[in-house]
Amino acid sequence: MSLAMGASEPAAPSSSDQVPPVPPAKRSWRESLTPERKRLFRNFLFATTATYFSVMITKRAALSRRHVPSLFHHNNYVPTFNKYQDGIQAVTLGTLLSCSTFAMGVTGVALAFNINNAQEFHAAMRKYMRGLGLQTELSKQLEKNLDPKTKELEDAIENFLSDSFPNEKPDVKEKKND
Repeated sequence: MSLAMGASEPAAPSSSDQVPPVPPAKRSWRESLTPERKRLFRNFLFATTATYFSVMITKRAALSRRHVPSLFHHNNYVPTFNKYQDGIQAVTLGTLLSCSTFAMGVTGVALAFNINNAQEFHAAMRKYMRGLGLQTELSKQLEKNLDPKTKELEDAIENFLSDSFPNEKPDVKEKKND
């Protein structure tokens, strides 16, 4: 009974009226980033910005070469140009674009696969390629730290690929020294 109906004490809440416990406050995604992950994000952002600026520089250079005749000029007029300067500019812009795009790709892959340095990349490639049975200490550490679901997925992919591509090793003939 409630107090309004004349009961002397409030009724104890039933189990269905109880409020579920409040979960702990979730940390923001910025707080959960490790310093290594922040460095990967920063490198990717830098490479992406460099790629953007190189594309804008190339666009401006290409638009500056366009010949737009004024009102009373003939449209068959060929503007003067220096082929050596244009060749150097083309090589420079092509190199700038290719290097910045490559840097963005490398840092993007490193960010996606959480690879912090060349040693981790080497260990991850050894792990994924299963080359010649050689394992380093870092690759053994990486295998120990896998969670069960990742290990299960890795085994499923490995079984699928081993059925699709039989493991045939070519015969290697060694040279005999005389």
